[in-house]
This record gives sequence, structure tokens and C-alpha cells, in this order.
Amino acid sequence: MTSYDKTNIPLVTALELSVAIHDRYGFTSKSTSDRATDSGKESNLDAKGNPIPNSARLYRQLFPSAKVAESEREKFEITPEHVEMAREIRETLQGFSFKAIERELTNFEQQVLSVVNSDTITHKDLGRIASFPNVYERKISQDAWEERESELARNSEFVGEVLHRAEFDVVIENVRYLSRTESYLICASESGKNIIKFFVPERKLGDIAEGDTIKLTGYIKKQEVSKYHGGSETVINRVKFL
Repeated sequence: MTSYDKTNIPLVTALELSVAIHDRYGFTSKSTSDRATDSGKESNLDAKGNPIPNSARLYRQLFPSAKVAESEREKFEITPEHVEMAREIRETLQGFSFKAIERELTNFEQQVLSVVNSDTITHKDLGRIASFPNVYERKISQDAWEERESELARNSEFVGEVLHRAEFDVVIENVRYLSRTESYLICASESGKNIIKFFVPERKLGDIAEGDTIKLTGYIKKQEVSKYHGGSETVINRVKFL
């Protein structure tokens, strides 16, 4: 196995390995629980039942422990698909530079650009590299939702009367997790056009997923024209699923 200098790791090598790990296990951070049962991925738990972060697997691939025999080390075959995906991820994330023309980049975007524009990285960058496939998937998903949201916004109208409770038949369009509040922002459509938004605590989300058609009741908190897409939104709370 190739031995790497911890201060001079080829970016492409690390990113291709990151893609292969993500392909097998999905994304696992230090706070992620095992999701293999519902994600179609292999279990990410170790022998003690603890989740193994992608960053740890990536580190072990680049700097295997001498205490573990070669035959017992986990192996990943880098396929042409992994190579192509790594290239696409790098090019997509390099696209953050175009945002600098429109606005000041966030610290996260600046850090990402610093890594993807380099030919080599250090071991301190492996945590970020391990997250790049997940960042890429989230960006592609968000781009698709923004396009769909703009489509809905063109014809969206307010639904119900403010400060009154109402019943809604909706299609779940987008589900976004907000770690700061440990809740989900749900964006739904009513009558195939009207935008309805509400929050659901993480513990109450259940098996609700994008594309589901559901019936619910909610208290209409406000109705406003979005400053982001210019469409009419109805915001509800005290949501009960029927």
C-alpha cells in the first residue's frame, strides 16, 4: 500500500477514496447513528455498535495502522464511476468561486474553495474531504428544489385565513433538516401550486418523505410574499397529521 506524507496528500486520491466510502456507507459524522436499514447502504457501526465517521475510514485508508494485518484491513476498489464522480464533485464545488461575483462568500465556502483548488492537502483536511460527497448531494438536491420552488411561486396563492385553523391536502416537496433547532422545515404544495411551509420537530417527523401526499391541519400563522422567489407563501404551525 502507498505510504503518504500527512502534509502532502494528493487531493484527487483522497477525494476518490471519499467517494468510494460514501458509496458504500452513505455519510456518517461523529453524531450520526446507523442508517443502513433504511438507506440501502452497509451498516456503519463498529463491533461495539458505535458509528464510524467517514473521516475515520478515510484516515485509515491513507494511514493504515501497523497493528492491523494487511489481510484484515478494509479495502475499497476505486471504480471509473468513483473517479468520474470525484471529478464532478471537485468541479461543482469549485463553482463556489462564481458566487463571489454576486456576494461575499461564507467561511464554509471559502474553506471549501481553498481545498478543492489545491493539488495536495494535509491530514487536517480529511474531515472536510470526507464530507464533500454529502455536500455535493445536498447542493444538487437544493438546486433542484430551488428550481421547483420557483416554478410553484409563479402561480402560488395564499390559502385559508390568517389566525385561523384549516385543513390541507398537500404534497411534500422538500424536507430540510435544521440542526440548530433539531427540527425539519417542510415545504409543501397545495392544489399543485400553492406553497405551504411549516416546521416539524425531529422526533415527530416519522416516515414523512418528499413526494408523499398527506392530509393535515394547521394554524395559519402568516401569509407573505417571499423575498427569495417572489411567490405567495402560507406559513402554518401547530401542525397535526391526519
